Amino acid sequence: MPPNSKVSSAAGRRRWRGWARSGSAVRATSNLLNPATGISCTWSSEIAKRSSATSATSVIWPYARFYRHAPTPHTSTIFHSTPRHRRCTARQKTFLKEQAINSPSALDTLPLSGTEVLEISSSPAAAYAGLVLRQLGATVVRPACELTADCLSGSAAELARSLHAGKQQIPTGDPARFEAAVATADVILTDSAGSDVQNRTAQRLANTAISRRPSRCPVIEITAGLGERESLIVSARAAMSWAIGHADKAPLPLPYDLPSFHAGTEAAAAAALAVLLAECADLGPQHWQINPTDVLTYYVGQIASNFWPYERPWKRDGARASMSGGSYPAAMFECSDGWVSIMCRTDQDWAGLLDAMGRPEWCKHERFRDPRIVARFHADEADVHLEAWLSGMTRDEAFALSNVHKFPMAPVLDTGDAMVLDQFASRGFFEHDSAGNAIAGKPWRFTPATDIADGPILDLEPGPQAPLAGLKVLDLSWAWSGPMVTSGLRDLGAEILKVENRRRADPTRVRGAAIRDGEPVPGPPLEVTPYFNQVNHGKKSIAIDFTTPQGAELIVELAAKADIVVENMRPGVLSRRGLTYERLSARNPGLIMVSMSLMGQHGPMKGVGGYAPVMSGLSGLDSVVGYGPGDLVGLFNPALGDPNGAGHALAALMAALLDRRRTGRGTLIDLSQTEALVSIERIQMADFQKTGRSHVPADGHRTYWPHGTWQTANAEEWIAVAARTDEERSILARLIGLKTVPDRAEFEMEVQRWASTRQADEAEQTLVKHGIPASRVRSFEDILDDPISELNGIFAPVDHPYLGRQPILGLPWQMNGHKFPATEPGPLLGAHTRAILGRELGLTARQLDELESLEVIEK
Repeated sequence: MPPNSKVSSAAGRRRWRGWARSGSAVRATSNLLNPATGISCTWSSEIAKRSSATSATSVIWPYARFYRHAPTPHTSTIFHSTPRHRRCTARQKTFLKEQAINSPSALDTLPLSGTEVLEISSSPAAAYAGLVLRQLGATVVRPACELTADCLSGSAAELARSLHAGKQQIPTGDPARFEAAVATADVILTDSAGSDVQNRTAQRLANTAISRRPSRCPVIEITAGLGERESLIVSARAAMSWAIGHADKAPLPLPYDLPSFHAGTEAAAAAALAVLLAECADLGPQHWQINPTDVLTYYVGQIASNFWPYERPWKRDGARASMSGGSYPAAMFECSDGWVSIMCRTDQDWAGLLDAMGRPEWCKHERFRDPRIVARFHADEADVHLEAWLSGMTRDEAFALSNVHKFPMAPVLDTGDAMVLDQFASRGFFEHDSAGNAIAGKPWRFTPATDIADGPILDLEPGPQAPLAGLKVLDLSWAWSGPMVTSGLRDLGAEILKVENRRRADPTRVRGAAIRDGEPVPGPPLEVTPYFNQVNHGKKSIAIDFTTPQGAELIVELAAKADIVVENMRPGVLSRRGLTYERLSARNPGLIMVSMSLMGQHGPMKGVGGYAPVMSGLSGLDSVVGYGPGDLVGLFNPALGDPNGAGHALAALMAALLDRRRTGRGTLIDLSQTEALVSIERIQMADFQKTGRSHVPADGHRTYWPHGTWQTANAEEWIAVAARTDEERSILARLIGLKTVPDRAEFEMEVQRWASTRQADEAEQTLVKHGIPASRVRSFEDILDDPISELNGIFAPVDHPYLGRQPILGLPWQMNGHKFPATEPGPLLGAHTRAILGRELGLTARQLDELESLEVIEK
């Protein structure tokens, strides 16, 4: 066993046996997934035409320089292969075979090696959680229960192979093997223990495993009330649908079971933490619960703090954020060969866009000077100018200008285009299943520290309400995704030291003052922004300018005392200041550093920056959100790439903490947030590879019907309804006055007729009472105004010195019935600088005064 191991000898022997098994299993898996044999897939004529393009300047292939046409050998420590969505050439087969032979498996050194997971899943939620844990190195065993998902019946096998890659499946009728898996599990993961589960075998196995598990084996349960396994219902309850679509059309849910994948991501993070706590603390039996509606409400509430406090409605506004999300532009625009997304959030972004346009005469008018004023009052007028400018160029040309002038833009790629981005190929992101289909691989890369830490491996002081008490985090992140990771750690009890710089303030601080009764809230401009307050609650602020040599040295010293560093800047920003992981870990070998950039730390597109719409454009997700292929709206309001990236970062981080506990080893985690978004698009990709085309589901479902959102007697209110079985269809037919169950089209017309005569609340209560999954589509204001939301711990009221009392959402996990509510507001900029530098680094008042005089720090 490794030095410094603090696990019991019996557990340690079992774990090391598990590591040995894991290593051999991984090698076997690598052989199984060896893609040396070719693929035979059917593709549309358009894709076949595109695949013939070989020139980086091809007119047929927009955005050509970022697509891979022929592999170039390179060295990697992670098994990967070039995405092969067309038939492979002989050269490609040879190259991929060499990769499979020469590339050692990353799972041999991944942080959860030796951890045994029992997964009992009947939906993508627990299946994806198990996959994430498998990708982090765990051995995952699951009974071979069938999954229910929103996919084509013909692509169900492809989806199963994607979600179960590398897992060990046992027959559901083999009680001996099942009992053995329960007895040796380090954690049990399930979405099938509740009452609203159609797979009764999975339900029975889940409850058996929970009742017979070893006392120190945690349970991670993804809970679901009536209909909460369905994206339509969860999106409606969490106020997500309220903000997706056109104002004069039905609200749209997230497509392709995405809420289940989000819940699964959070469950994977909780599972890694639960195993850590089982090894280092005596907290008794752990039963963690993750609810999909809570998770989605958490995501909505974070971004909605950039809307409702500004008297900016959280509502549908077509293919742009409502009132541009506060800063113009935030929308899709049409080029000569497709669509692009532009998302400017700062004055610098807006200036870069205007520079790219050549500073036309119209932009010199006072009303276009401030992008926040443009967003609030002049967006339609500005749209006309941008539409005219972009219509005369290709997506590739527009994107090139965005790179030169540094403003966030991305093409809206379809599923097929996204899967062949050269960036993904260069990072070896896509793998291949046993049938040769491409499947999303690991969105992170782990680089262990070269040394092992001396002294305490992980000095936690965990308790049931603060399981990460004693953990110290240096937060170098900004905007949303990184701060969301660290605010989650704060909710779990960690101390967060947030480094800021007034001269380049966090973008969430520069969204403008909150608006009340039409007037800005008084106070310092950088302190009256509710968005910053939400995503940075409970942290301590240190004002350091690390662009100076002295400031960079202070970061090195603080990192030497930290357990974790989190950053989400463009690759190269920190290294130019000498703040590399190599340097930081040389002082602190146990340091875990999370670098979560938009495209990853390596590859031809590593320098691409931007916000969530850039991710959802490049990942292909925006191309399936809308009312049909000719009426896309994308995900501008939800900005899904950020919370999704944060969830994946949290899962990797919890796994790395467990590895540090076991080995004393720190690690660098390179997370691509765009790859993390592609990772949850598994149903979308499975269907695409089956049909060769992207499908825009709107509010429909592949197998459930009636399934949709219908207008009620109040034209502003809508009801979402999902009938999943013949029994539910029969009950629904009787409720709406039908004698028999009609065909799908007629049934949905009858549901609309029935809903149009009722109020949304009445319709929901009637349907739910009779066991039909339904929910009125709630606005975020509905959630805030509902007393149950606060009682259920959805948010907690927290007082801020300038903003007053604000509803703050905390991490949506429960342990043994306890939630983790926010208790403190976001910090004032630099409020803790002197105290922290004095405590952590022993700097005297005189030394601090000198640093202030040099403008290295500020009060």
